[in-house]
Amino acid sequence: MAIKNDSEKITAIIKEALYRATKRDLPLTPFNYYKIFTEVALEYGLSEAELHKLLYGNVDIDSEELEELKKKVLDVATNVKDVTLNVEKTLVESSTKYDDTIKNISIHSSKVDDNLIEELEKIKYINTSLKSELEAARRVLEKQRKAIESIQELSKKDHLTGLYTRRYMNEVLDECLYNFKRYKSIFSIIMLDLDDFKKINDTYGHLAGDEVLRSIGSILLRNTRQTDVSIRYGGDEFIIILPETKLEDAVVVAKKLKNKLASITFKKGNVEFKCTASIGVTQVKEGDTLESLLERVDKALYETKKTKKGEISVVEGEDK
Repeated sequence: MAIKNDSEKITAIIKEALYRATKRDLPLTPFNYYKIFTEVALEYGLSEAELHKLLYGNVDIDSEELEELKKKVLDVATNVKDVTLNVEKTLVESSTKYDDTIKNISIHSSKVDDNLIEELEKIKYINTSLKSELEAARRVLEKQRKAIESIQELSKKDHLTGLYTRRYMNEVLDECLYNFKRYKSIFSIIMLDLDDFKKINDTYGHLAGDEVLRSIGSILLRNTRQTDVSIRYGGDEFIIILPETKLEDAVVVAKKLKNKLASITFKKGNVEFKCTASIGVTQVKEGDTLESLLERVDKALYETKKTKKGEISVVEGEDK
């Protein structure tokens, strides 16, 4: 059957992904669905950029932020170019003056008089001027370095929640796994999924849903350490990476986050509503890879959603 447009292509991909999940007898957890959907989408010829947009929409940077980033990049390029040209010009001028001075000293070497002293003073002045120019260049370049860091930070953030993106999560987990293998640095992860979030969107509208997501972002940022990394994993799914944290301590954090969210009352007009979250927690163990770690915490979350929605399930860091 020929696929006529993007809508039909997406429908076909979803159907095929669901078919494969059923055939393989896989539970449709976020992690499993992501893997199967990605597998099918790539077979249908979607690029990684198109796939990312399908799964998350524009969660990294919205259009206004993108324009701001473009402006910053242009400013960086322009200022760095100006600094480079100014420094090169100063160096050329200083080199020429220095050569002329040395030449004059050689010609009049038999007369160590005021002329020689004057030429030496020129060299001193040139060196002072050059030092001042280079110091100014360093200050400008430091500003550009900070601007570039700001751009890099924005590119890692989800514009709605203020949390890090899934792409950045992979970098952090790779580093945590490396530190665990080399230095035995224990870490844990929490996976959090909002309960019946689709119902909230359908009942109260997407603006209300966005407000819930923003609140989640704020709760995670306010109730975790600076060393913890909070991530928007998908639409209404979140992950918190807790370096140097054992399983029992991660469970304490998970309970705190669950209770904080449950205590909030959201409003849509005169109507009030609540939102709860199901949570999975696990700790790194020997032989873990990024995929095995995510699969384990994903399984814990799936058990919570299936048996005790709104609660916490824990998967031990060591095999039983």
